[in-house]
Formats: sequence, structure tokens, C-alpha cells
Amino acid sequence: MQTQGLSGRYTAEQGLSRLLVGTGLQAVPNANGEGYHLRRIPQDTPGVSTLAPVTVTGMTNDPVTEGTGSYTSRVVTIGKGRQTLKEIPQSVTVVTRQRMDDQNANTLDEVLANSTGMTLYKSPMGGSYVYSRGFRVDSYQFDGVNRAFYYPQADSFTTETVTLDRVEIIRGATGLLQGAGSPSAAVNLVRKRPLAETQVQMLASGGSWNNYRADIDASAPLNEAGTLRARGVASYNDREYFYDSAKSRTGVLYGVLSYDFTPDTTLTGGVSYEELRSTPFFHGLPHYSNGDNIGLKRSTSLGQDWNRWNGKQTTVFAELAHRFNKDWSLKLTGTSTQESNDSKYAFTEGAVNPVTGLGPMLYAGLFDMSTHNKALNLDVDGAFEALGRKHSVTFGASINELTSKNDFALNRLNRTVNVWNPDHHVPEPTDDWMRENAYRSAATIVKMKQTGVYGVGRFSLADPLTLVAGARVSWYENTSRYRDGGEQYVDPYKDNGVVTPYGGLIYAFNPQWSGYVSYAQIFEPQNAVDASGKVLDPIVGKNYEIGLKGELMDGRLNTSIALFRVDQKNRAQEDLTSVCATGDICYLASGKVRSQGLDAEISGEVAPGWQLFAGYTFNTLKFLDDTSVTNTNFARTVTPKHILRLWSDYRLPGELSAWSLGGGVNYQTGSYTETRSVRVSQGSYAVWNARVAYQINKNWSAAVNVNNIFDKTYYQTIGAPGWGSFYGDPRNATLTVRGTF
Repeated sequence: MQTQGLSGRYTAEQGLSRLLVGTGLQAVPNANGEGYHLRRIPQDTPGVSTLAPVTVTGMTNDPVTEGTGSYTSRVVTIGKGRQTLKEIPQSVTVVTRQRMDDQNANTLDEVLANSTGMTLYKSPMGGSYVYSRGFRVDSYQFDGVNRAFYYPQADSFTTETVTLDRVEIIRGATGLLQGAGSPSAAVNLVRKRPLAETQVQMLASGGSWNNYRADIDASAPLNEAGTLRARGVASYNDREYFYDSAKSRTGVLYGVLSYDFTPDTTLTGGVSYEELRSTPFFHGLPHYSNGDNIGLKRSTSLGQDWNRWNGKQTTVFAELAHRFNKDWSLKLTGTSTQESNDSKYAFTEGAVNPVTGLGPMLYAGLFDMSTHNKALNLDVDGAFEALGRKHSVTFGASINELTSKNDFALNRLNRTVNVWNPDHHVPEPTDDWMRENAYRSAATIVKMKQTGVYGVGRFSLADPLTLVAGARVSWYENTSRYRDGGEQYVDPYKDNGVVTPYGGLIYAFNPQWSGYVSYAQIFEPQNAVDASGKVLDPIVGKNYEIGLKGELMDGRLNTSIALFRVDQKNRAQEDLTSVCATGDICYLASGKVRSQGLDAEISGEVAPGWQLFAGYTFNTLKFLDDTSVTNTNFARTVTPKHILRLWSDYRLPGELSAWSLGGGVNYQTGSYTETRSVRVSQGSYAVWNARVAYQINKNWSAAVNVNNIFDKTYYQTIGAPGWGSFYGDPRNATLTVRGTF
């Protein structure tokens, strides 16, 4: 289909209406508020004349980023309802589909590693721990629905980004969104939805260390009216790594259907399946016993060729969206996720003696985990007039249940390890032998349940001033027991009716710039007990923020800068003076830590053809109240003082417009970990990356991404002296060919 074009400034609805003049089609907003779909104009609708060709400028209020070519979005859906970035009085980042494609960010880890203020700490046993403002990120949402995660030995959750339209991040405490958690950040993964027109996208790539990928993504209307639409995605990745004796294969299948019962009511349902089969290298590399770097080759792996890490994750979801009128809408969402992880691997533990070269010993671990997570969300969004002004309100309820069954066994293999010349062919112990001869093992079942109700209003106090105020009330319970005898593995604990308030003031200086102040809170249950045997009150995180946001160039460019302070109190500290009623150790809820600093970000089009993302974070952290470490850095390993994330892409003008050039840098200052007065440290480092792309014709394009151009040697994660350090990727390149039809 071709239109006559458009020029001037219009709302999305006005622009689409004028573009479709004479086509026999009309654009109808989707009931969920995201995007539009096309349908035929009823025959009795009179025709209209054709307009002269023109050009559209500006961004729409549609949060979907696919196809925009932009590094920013005017609207997000993470903050309960659709809001512009300026309407959220906290620091927000949106990683769009275009930036994921340009940076070749195929996994969630890669997306978060390129986001403002976020750092990744590679887990010793698979996956990565993600940190923001010194605290571990423990809230992941899918299409705005919070999903609980429980990994007893490692943060094994991984996801491919091929199914995503965008990733939305709010930094700081987000108790209104998630209920229980840390004051770090909330991450919302927004899935791709069916398109109104037929589209097929294909991708094939090959890169360093035999890294090969193939994707296909197809979407189409299934009936003439366009009221039934479908989309399917399939992806396969087969790769090795820069370190020895490791490889992985990942497959993804995703299907989703949307049906419009009426123009105001849409039902969407889908299923996703992700499978991982790998030979991993877990637990990392050691240092010398005095903390000095050994200087091992980056290709060094201390794993075995019989290591395995196999995982499966299946999610089924459904969403019913209804728009009552132009002001009020409702969304009901349900989701069910089943996940299994099976791993068996050898690992080393022990620092290297700088004189003898000895120290590390070989161990083995066997883990089997299965998890079922169910969630149901109801959200109502509306606007009303009062006292001569228009206000909006969002309220709803949610319930989330998780059941996790976990078996593990740890074994000593009684072998020393030569870290300079490791043997990857040590005989494999059987699973039965490992269970029977384990020095530590358990079979447990964990159940968590959280329910909550929330409400938040945005009240216009005056033309430039808006009050944001709301709260969530949460109920949380957790039980853990041994599967064999039924005894408690961890004492059960619950918190009832916990209130987490949220508030802010937003002042609009003009249509482009606004300032804000905000306060947000979150709670984190804990199972430690005091001297009387009573479970301690929840840990409370409080986020204070003041900032400035700009929406420039008709929304094509967003900027923000914020000062923040996060205080976390009621952290368990050992009670050294009281007589404990239960056991030898009891605790006081008196620990307090503080994280404070500055966030700054710019994202979007800074000039025609030039997309930019830049995020800078300055962050200091310290204990305010602790029995032994007052005023020292409590997150010294995972949160450097300075973090810069920069990426830019420029399409050349004129006759060279088929070419685009991109590049960027990830920079952070030094960090360290300290164990028994032995410090393992790393200084500042910068990793530079680049991209060259060529548009072959209207359907095909090719791009080459080169990461770590200057082949910087650094540790992506530093661990204890005896384990846990992982090198960052050496210089590597990937060629990607894309087709769109």
C-alpha cells in the first residue's frame, strides 16, 4: 500500500487519518493503548479527496518503538498506565528496538550492560546478577506484570531479546510497581505484538568464536477486516566462547494472536519457549592469595568438557484490554511460566600461592531446579475533571505465586588444579555417585506468594504544577522446607498489610522542560529473628530524587538529569549483647546503608540522521550503621563511582545515505572486593565498540559490529581471591545481514 505522503505537524491520529485518505482504510487505536490497526471503511462512508505529498515530523504517543528508527520513546508503560517520560518523577531509561539492533544486543544481559547506571556481576553458577545504585535488581516485569524469581544457587534467568519491542527501566525504589524488593530498579520487558500489515523479517549473522545466529519474525492480519492478527518469531544461536571448552545452543519460539471483538475491546494471547543447552565454565578464575592478579590467558577455562547447563522456559500469557471511552480503560493480564534448570559441572576453589603456584582444588556440583510462576494483574486507568482541572488516576490489584523445587549436591574431587595448564578431561563422576558422596546437599521446596492493591493519582494543581501521589498495600509470605522429611529449611515468614507510599511534584517550566522532586519506598522481607524469637521487620528502602527532564525536537530527543539518595534501613545485624531465645545467634533490625549520586541521560535524534544514547552515573555508597564497617563502601564490587554508557549512530547524507556509522564506549572506574583483609581490585577501564552498516536495497541491509576495538584486557567481574573472576570479551566482530519484506 502507498499513500500520498504527509507534511506538517499532527497528532498520530490526525496524521494517520490524512495519510489514509482515498485508500478505503482507517486507523483504529488498539484497545490496550499501544499502536493502531487498519480496517476497511464501511461502504456507506463518503470518500474524500487526495492531499498533496508532504513530510511528517515529530514522535507519536505510541510506546511501540519497532520501526521508528529511534533511540528514544516519548511514552512508556512501566509506570502503571501510559505516561510520557516527563510525567514520571524518577529516572527512566528506554532501550528501543533500534538500539538493540544497532548494538547487536541479543540478550537481556547485553541490553542492561549498555544502560545508564546498570552493572552486571557474573554469577559463579550461571547468569548474571544485575545492580543499580548499589542494590541488586530483583524486579522483572513482562508487559507490566511483575514476575517473581527464585534461584537458590545462581541468578540463572536469561532471555533473548528477539521477542522484545523495548526494555523500560525505572531506577530507584519502585514499591508501587512491584511490592517487595530492593531499592535498585524495575525492568519491564515489553513483547512484540502483531502488526496491522504483513511483514517478514529475517536475520543471519556470524561472528568470532563460531558465533552463528538465525532469526525469522513474521506478522500478518488473518482476516480481511484486520481484526485478527498474528505474529511468530523463531531464533537459533549456536556459539563457542573465547575461553576453552565451552559452547552453547539457544533456541526461541514465540507466537502471539490479537483479536478485536470491537474497536474498544482486544484480546491478546501468546506463548513463548526458550531452551538452552550448553557446556559452561562456572565459578571463574582465582587470584594469588595476596590478591594480586595472576595474569592468566583470557582463553583460560577451569571447567571440564562434561560440564552441562540445560534450561527450558515456557510462558503462556493472555491480556484483555477494554476502552470504556476516551478517558477510561481497563486491562486484565494473566501469565504462567514454567522453568527448569539442570546443571552438572566441575569448578575450582582456592587462591594460588605466589611461591608454590599451588592452591586451587577441583570440586563438582549437581543442581536440578523446576519453578512454576503464576501472576494475575488488573489495572484501571482513567481521567476526570474536578475543580475546573483535569486529573488522572490509575489503580489495580495483583497476585503472584511461585513454587520452586530444588535439589543440589556438592562434591570434592580431591584433585589439585594447574591453572596455567588445566586438564579439561578429568573423568566424569556419575550423578548417583555425586548424590551419595556429597559433602553438602539438600532437596527443598520454596513457596512464595504476594498480593497487593495500589492506586496513584496525577492531580493538576495549576497549569505548571502536578502532584503525583499514591501507595501500595502488600501481603507477602514465604515458606521453605525439605522435600523428604517436610522440616523447615528456612523459618517461614510473612508480612501483612505493608504500605509503600509514593509521591512527587512536577513543575512544567515550558512545553519542553520540567523539574520534579519525588519520594518512593519499597520493603524487603527478611527471616532473621531478634532475641525474643520474633522475625525482624522488613528492610525498608527509601528513594529521594530531584531532577530536570527535557523533551526536545518534537519528542525525538529526551534528556534528564537527577540527584538521588537511597537509604535502606532495618538491615539485620548480629545482636552481640542479648541472650537469644532461639539458637545461638539473633539479630537487630538496625543496619542502615546509603547510596547517593547523580544520573544524567540523553537519548534520541540530536540532528537529522544522528541517533545518540549517553548515560552517566556518579554514585557513592556507604554503611551508616553497622557493627563493624560504618562509613565504608557497602557495594564496592558491583557499583563503581563513575559509569558512562555511550552509543551513537549516524546515517551519512546525500549520495552516501546508504551508509551509516556507529560507535561508543562503556567506561567505569575501579572496583574491588575484600575477603579476610585480602583485597582483589581492578582499576578504571574503557571498552570501545564500532559499527558500519550498508543498506543494499529497500529490503536488505548488512552491518559489521566490532566490540572491544582496542582489545582491552579487563575483568568483567572480580571475585574473591580463590574464585569468581571472569575476563571481559576480547576484540570480536560480527557480520549481520537483515531482510525486511
